[in-house]
Amino acid sequence: MSRCAPEALTERKFDEKSDVWSFGVTMWEIFSYGETPKLGEIGELVVKLHEGKRLQRPAACPLDVYNIFFYGCWEYKKEERRRFAEIRDLLKAEMDKHSMHA
Repeated sequence: MSRCAPEALTERKFDEKSDVWSFGVTMWEIFSYGETPKLGEIGELVVKLHEGKRLQRPAACPLDVYNIFFYGCWEYKKEERRRFAEIRDLLKAEMDKHSMHA
């Protein structure tokens, strides 16, 4: 999977929402201990993304955190992606929830 959002790949358009996509991929890399995100070659990548294909959840990533990336960062239409402030708040809530159980 590209670190770039679909609109960045197809139209070379970058903004906060394309950065949110890249943030989700970076977090996936952290939880996968530095694996390279791959969904296919660039030529077929946009089609796969449009079809809903995304990176699978790394074993070290809690499902609730992965869902933040999947549904918050990797929505195909940028209008449907969350803003950084929302993602921060969701991640903080997850961290707080997990620290209460530690």
